[in-house]
Amino acid sequence: MALALRSAGALAQRTGVAGLLAPRQPHAATAGRWIGSIFQSPTRIAGAVGFGLLGLLNDLLEQAILRAVPKQRTSHSKKRMRMSNKGLKNRKDIVPCPGCGRPKLISQICKNCYKNIKHTLKDMKRAQEQQES
Repeated sequence: MALALRSAGALAQRTGVAGLLAPRQPHAATAGRWIGSIFQSPTRIAGAVGFGLLGLLNDLLEQAILRAVPKQRTSHSKKRMRMSNKGLKNRKDIVPCPGCGRPKLISQICKNCYKNIKHTLKDMKRAQEQQES
């Protein structure tokens, strides 16, 4: 890392953009000259972007990407311990239906009982239509 920063600093000095990479804090008397020296030359700014800053960013990104790997392989036991919490858990909201005794969710009507009620209502409706006609 230090080598990359040194080489970027040396490159900045050779291209004449060293002041743009590491600006000093201006004194009150020289503040106007310092700010004016940055913005007076567009070629100097373009040189900083073209050589110094982009090269520095590329070096930093390459090193960060290359070093973003685990130091050791995750062992089988560590992997299994991490995955142990993903297993199935017992449901506590399943109860027997009071009408037929089959399992159902607490907040829902039993499918079997609903089917029976639906059939009886349909039969009652048919019988009523037959009586009217």
